[in-house]
Parts: sequence; structure tokens; C-alpha cells
Amino acid sequence: MSEPVTVLAPIKLAHGKTETDLLEASRRFQEKFVSHQDGILRRELVRTSEGEYLDIVQFKSRDDAEKVVEAERTSPDCAEFFSVMDLSDVDMDAELPMYRSLATYI
Repeated sequence: MSEPVTVLAPIKLAHGKTETDLLEASRRFQEKFVSHQDGILRRELVRTSEGEYLDIVQFKSRDDAEKVVEAERTSPDCAEFFSVMDLSDVDMDAELPMYRSLATYI
């Protein structure tokens, strides 16, 4: 049986980009890419500090998460979302940490 996993993806705004830009890009990313991916249970964008955010995505399984992360690498919709981010300190080839869910509460 597969267990849900959560990915915490930190986001830092690119120079000249605003929170409004991020929210609009996030909306388009959700509509054009995320909503078409199997295995995504939920996604939440949160502000951690001024100009810094966290995209929290819960997947049905680690396998589902890995498939979506791989699809992101070649998606123009993902590239559009990433364009509002400062990726200068991000290793796009590094494996994202995935956290196994122990319990989920509503």
C-alpha cells in the first residue's frame, strides 16, 4: 500500500516580481498543469516571510510525486510559474525532500 507524501517547495520571488505576480502565476500553474496531474491530493501556497513562500503539495504516493516532478522539468506551464521565482540558489536537478504522512487531520 502506498502512503501519501508531502513536498515542501520553498519559493523566493525574482527581482521585480510581486506577490500578485506569484498568485497569478500560481493560479495559471494550477489550472494548466497541476489540475491535470494524477496523484496530487492538495496544494497550498503560503507566505513564510516578505518575498518568501512555500508551495506545499501532498501526493497519493512517492511514485506519483516523482512522476509529477519529472513532468515539471519539460512543461512550459511550469516554466511560466518558475519565471516569477529567484532560482539562482536552486539546484533544479536535486531531489526534493519528500515527507511521508503519518496522519492527516481536517
